[in-house]
Amino acid sequence: MALEIIKRNGFFKTKEIWFADYPYDVGGVARVVFHDCKNKADVPGFDREDFTTLVIDLTQDLDAIWKNMEQKSCRYFVNRALREGIKVRLNMDYQEFYEINRSFRKEKKLPWLIDVAFMKKYGTIFTAEINSEIIAGQLYLEDKDNIRWLIGASKRLEVDKKKATLVSCGNRLIIWEAIKYAKEKGLKEFDFGGYYTGEGNEEKENVNIFKKSFGGKLTTHYVYQKNRSKLLELALWAYNDLKWKVK
Repeated sequence: MALEIIKRNGFFKTKEIWFADYPYDVGGVARVVFHDCKNKADVPGFDREDFTTLVIDLTQDLDAIWKNMEQKSCRYFVNRALREGIKVRLNMDYQEFYEINRSFRKEKKLPWLIDVAFMKKYGTIFTAEINSEIIAGQLYLEDKDNIRWLIGASKRLEVDKKKATLVSCGNRLIIWEAIKYAKEKGLKEFDFGGYYTGEGNEEKENVNIFKKSFGGKLTTHYVYQKNRSKLLELALWAYNDLKWKVK
């Protein structure tokens, strides 16, 4: 069963549906968005967008998944995290992760801050802790077959070089523990939440390198959306027109 999320923006209600095989019409909302659909189709009334991501097949043996991870840039850091005493906590440090995420996104000038209520209702959160301090965290969405990395944040931008290395170790350990968690639950796919396919953005290309070190396979998923409200369409048109004029 797909994961369904309801969001409100003023008078308008949006339903986001994750991990469905195909889009379908939904009543009672102004807008519906299907994320991470695995199948490509032409569905009347829906706009479709390709979405490139990296996926690990969780039906493999855990040993095979581990061996597919790069030794120097991935497995070494996971093992070092364990040697350094970094621990990964599951669904515990919501407020701490919220504060880290807020600070991280402010420093990076990124929008879209997810609140604690959303995390508790819809998400699965992993945090890395050392010496009673939370240094990194990641929020995932999941259904009965899939787990998808939604957001991640850490203290790497506010610590010295030595501690930044520990943060890097902690980030990798979180992903490994999330993979094991998903494997133990019998989920089938681990989705890294996107892969940059453009050119000239060094930071995003570095994120690609980080994600690829875990051995996932490049995969195309699809996003489908449909506006069911003429008033919403008009509001979105006015908003986009204003953004263009401001630029």
